[in-house]
Amino acid sequence: MDHDISFNNKRLQSRAKLAAWACWAMGLAIPGLLLLSWYTGDARVAALGALLFPPDHTLSIAQLAAAMALSLLPALALARALFGVAACFTGFAQSDWFGPRQPRSLAIAGRWLIIAGVLGLVVPTLLGLILTLNNAPGTRIFTFALSSNGVLTILFGTLLWALGHVWDMARGIAAENARFV
Repeated sequence: MDHDISFNNKRLQSRAKLAAWACWAMGLAIPGLLLLSWYTGDARVAALGALLFPPDHTLSIAQLAAAMALSLLPALALARALFGVAACFTGFAQSDWFGPRQPRSLAIAGRWLIIAGVLGLVVPTLLGLILTLNNAPGTRIFTFALSSNGVLTILFGTLLWALGHVWDMARGIAAENARFV
């Protein structure tokens, strides 16, 4: 029986280490790839296409810089959420199953995921305004997009945030009970 527990513990540690690494890698890759997409022009063309503008629509450097910075906000918030999840997995990889770091990391990941979801809903509207700022009056675009991705991100972020807080409260109760025994 002890052999099975030890084997499972090692397997969980190994998987947690892999999951932590994957979270760190994705947290770095997502904003990096978005920046690369702006650098190559693909993000510009996609943003203009979403507004039904031709790819050669004229934009000022300030508009491009603002659009790039604004579009990075949800990606950076998602990256921060992934770093929080990575911290939780790193604790598991070190066999720290019930330490104080994991619930806090999970709650932090949830908060940043909520922020990423809200930004995912707001940024498309702001991008439309920025990218059409130099258009003649009456041809500027005000769009509002409601995405199930943004809503689900907010809901899952809320779930992680709540689970992190419940886990932290459970740790406190267990510590208090241990003092009585």
